[in-house]
Amino acid sequence: MNFKSSAFCSLIQLLPFLNKCQSAYTIENMKIKNTIKIVSIAALISLTAACKSAPKIPEDATYTQLIQMGQDAMGSGNYSASEAYFNTVIKRFGMDTNIYIEAKYELGHMYLKQKQYDEAYACFNEIKGIYEAAEFGQLQTSYKKLCDICIQQIPEKHRK
Repeated sequence: MNFKSSAFCSLIQLLPFLNKCQSAYTIENMKIKNTIKIVSIAALISLTAACKSAPKIPEDATYTQLIQMGQDAMGSGNYSASEAYFNTVIKRFGMDTNIYIEAKYELGHMYLKQKQYDEAYACFNEIKGIYEAAEFGQLQTSYKKLCDICIQQIPEKHRK
């Protein structure tokens, strides 16, 4: 009986240690499961953002259609798609100075809406430079005036 009771006592003394091991194992499993959940959620968010940000740009779209698509994307808050449309206009049709200015203005306007003031100012300032280098009457003057108005909305510290 002494042997049995001392073995029983030893087992009872081991119980807290075994519980700790089991708890540590359970806690570690929970941490791993939570980490997997977090990584999965982050991956889903990334995929969703990637889908939203990478539009399928039609090869046969005119510059006016692309500008409209960019404005629509900007209006719905999809700024990366908007930027892609405007940059596509510049790439495909930018040899025409008036089209280049229109697309560059839209980019600047989009940056301004996002409070990306340095990028906005760079766009508007580039457009002003194009107007300064052009001969009188060569370009539409509306975007020059719009750029002046937009530059006034940019905080002074971002106008370099």
